[in-house]
Amino acid sequence: MKILKKLSFALITLMLLFSFTAPSGQHVGKWKGKDKGDIGFLTLTDGGFATFEFNGQTMGGKSYNHQGVDAAMKYVVDNDTSPVSIDFIIYDNSKKQELGRLKGIIKMKSKNEMQMAMTFGGGSGRPTDFSKDAIVFSRVK
Repeated sequence: MKILKKLSFALITLMLLFSFTAPSGQHVGKWKGKDKGDIGFLTLTDGGFATFEFNGQTMGGKSYNHQGVDAAMKYVVDNDTSPVSIDFIIYDNSKKQELGRLKGIIKMKSKNEMQMAMTFGGGSGRPTDFSKDAIVFSRVK
């Protein structure tokens, strides 16, 4: 299964709770990623919201339908870890509670290039390096 499809599945299935820090400004923007021929976009806002776009579908942002629930997707970056960690968190907008979390790591290769690796398949751990399921995103804007 391609990494962007795995990302969608993992975001829907994760149900973990952790504390987090505010997103860092260097990650804010719209990013384009390509994996095995599939192209997808990731938007990270300065307000801490994340949106994934792939195969004509959009998931995330301040409000979207997540399995019949009005949900939001936020992200948090912890620059105090090595490698830098990133979490994508799905919240129930009406109940104001976390529904799930996908854990990953990122590395800024340059101002306009970011490498990311995520834990897929419902795993609760976080990748420790970029040797498996890593994708490089290029800044669009």
